[in-house]
Amino acid sequence: MTAWTGFVLAVAAAAAVWDWRWRRIPRWLTVPAGLAGLVQHAFRGGLAGAATAAGLGLGLGLVLVQMRAFGGGDAKLLAAMGALLGLRLWFWSLEFGLLAAGLVALAQLARRKRLGLLAADLGAIVAGWRERGWEPHPEHSLESPQAVAAPFAVALGIGVACAVWLF
Repeated sequence: MTAWTGFVLAVAAAAAVWDWRWRRIPRWLTVPAGLAGLVQHAFRGGLAGAATAAGLGLGLGLVLVQMRAFGGGDAKLLAAMGALLGLRLWFWSLEFGLLAAGLVALAQLARRKRLGLLAADLGAIVAGWRERGWEPHPEHSLESPQAVAAPFAVALGIGVACAVWLF
């Protein structure tokens, strides 16, 4: 493992612990990490890919924040991980992270005995997009008392570790 890989894993782990414990991801972690990633890729090559991944991460994150499916720290973390990992590894990290988040969500739904309502809930969310655009659904957002929520930094940290380990 290189020192850079260790640094990336440390940032992901710190964000995961912070999000798990306090349900927020600090700006003092994500912004310097993202800048360090861009500087590293500027010197090693791959600045365009890292900047693209950071931009895609921020854009995706902001859409999810607008829909009340994500917090602002999650959006900044997606951008920072893009800058740290570059485009290829960021995509793999996101893929593995979303898989981990989906499995955690399914486990939470099963534990709450709401798994049978999943199709109806998803249908209501999609119908809400047609009616209200990207505005959050009043019954299916993070503000809803029955929301199934988990710290996304933990899932993304798992995704980062898998991507780094496999590629």
